Amino acid sequence: MMNVSKALCISTLLLAGGFGFEALAQVPSVDEMLKPKQGSYRIVYPSEPETADRMEWFREAKFGMMIHWGIYSTRGGISPDGSPQKAKYTEWYQSANKLSYAEYSKLATEFNPVDFNAEEWVLIAKNAGMKYITITSKHHDGFSLFDSAYTEYDVMDATPFKRDVLMELREACDKHGLKLCFYYSHAQDWEQYDAWNTPRSAFPEKRGTPQDHEKYLTGKALPQVEELCTRYRADGFWFDTPWFDKDDRHNPNRSISKRFSDLVRKLAPSALINSRISHPAKPGPLHADLFDYLSLGDQVIPSGKQPLYAESPDSIHHSYGYDARPDVHYRTGEELLGRMARVIAGDGNYLLNIGPTGEGNLPAQAVKELKVVGEWIKMNGEAVYGTEGNPFSDLAKSRTKTSIPITTKGNRLYVFCETGQDAVTLPGLESTVAKAWVLASSKTVDFKQTKGRLALQLPAGDDSLMPVIVVECEGDTIVVD
Repeated sequence: MMNVSKALCISTLLLAGGFGFEALAQVPSVDEMLKPKQGSYRIVYPSEPETADRMEWFREAKFGMMIHWGIYSTRGGISPDGSPQKAKYTEWYQSANKLSYAEYSKLATEFNPVDFNAEEWVLIAKNAGMKYITITSKHHDGFSLFDSAYTEYDVMDATPFKRDVLMELREACDKHGLKLCFYYSHAQDWEQYDAWNTPRSAFPEKRGTPQDHEKYLTGKALPQVEELCTRYRADGFWFDTPWFDKDDRHNPNRSISKRFSDLVRKLAPSALINSRISHPAKPGPLHADLFDYLSLGDQVIPSGKQPLYAESPDSIHHSYGYDARPDVHYRTGEELLGRMARVIAGDGNYLLNIGPTGEGNLPAQAVKELKVVGEWIKMNGEAVYGTEGNPFSDLAKSRTKTSIPITTKGNRLYVFCETGQDAVTLPGLESTVAKAWVLASSKTVDFKQTKGRLALQLPAGDDSLMPVIVVECEGDTIVVD
């Protein structure tokens, strides 16, 4: 037996009629997601005490929009010869097509996204239920989407557009109450020969020339982070791919990571920092004193409880940058909601990426699916914002081998059901249930509680999209086996 004060806990979940989530057949079940992964991560340096205060808004928010946008967006993954790029990520266009910096940088002269409207983007995100935006201020290609004094390879100096994208987004986010965070590739920069791991194809004429990493760090990377902290008032930094030691490609360089972390802490003490500042997106030692939360792998829906609060960087399709290839597949609103539910049930944030076109538009299909998500959240946001994930790991599987995402808040349990499902059974629940209802419709859910077993029956004919059952218990404590 176990008592959990002011938290709703349950040891097992079963669907009386089976629980499929067919659209998520490839996604790990919640029972797998909530099992602690032994040996996956090791916290070498603990988090700072200030992390809890910085994380307060983030934990409440649960849902954000990621945006990958740059001069690569003018191509959408179509190679110079007109064929679809084979590499998965269109934002890696320069590397995938083995283009030199001199060749690739010519794309800047074609980057003129006259349809870009910062307020429109922010309102699309807000109406979808998102509480923050994370945008690529500088991706690995080195091109900057803001007016930087430390390079001319930016949107103001190198393109015909000559508008400060980040400043316009900063103003729109402030106006509509969203936080604005900046993705920043701090180690890789394919404009800079002296950055870490610059592809040989970027500067073939310099092959064999010694690199001066300090020149890159003090001449561009650190000064640009300072600009983002001060002029653009970053609410958070999403660093990507840590700097590895010269002689050990598997060991991140703590001293360089710390220089970036220290700079952010000094200039923007309330700004969040993700784990990729010092840690690759895979299991290993965590230097948690340098960051605030764990960034999971690309499009990874967690398969186990993490040692730190986590964020899953998902995408609406397989790439992150705009994808114009003929085989691109957009995830449906229902798929996205299911993936989000599983991330939140694992006590994390769901960061959903959209890749705008080179003209400055969010793809129509993406906007369509976001509207589906937004309409659902308007009716079910109580089950999302400010909740905690299910703290129990031993969730039993249904007959279809899938378990149910749940979240908790106060004395309420939120059960995310499959569309069309009519019954759910919760074994092991011993606290007295006061009432149950469908969150979106407020329709009463009939229930029967006997010997710690709760059977829930959804109203007849309820075919709403991923209905959420609210189970309200008497008192703040749930006692479970």
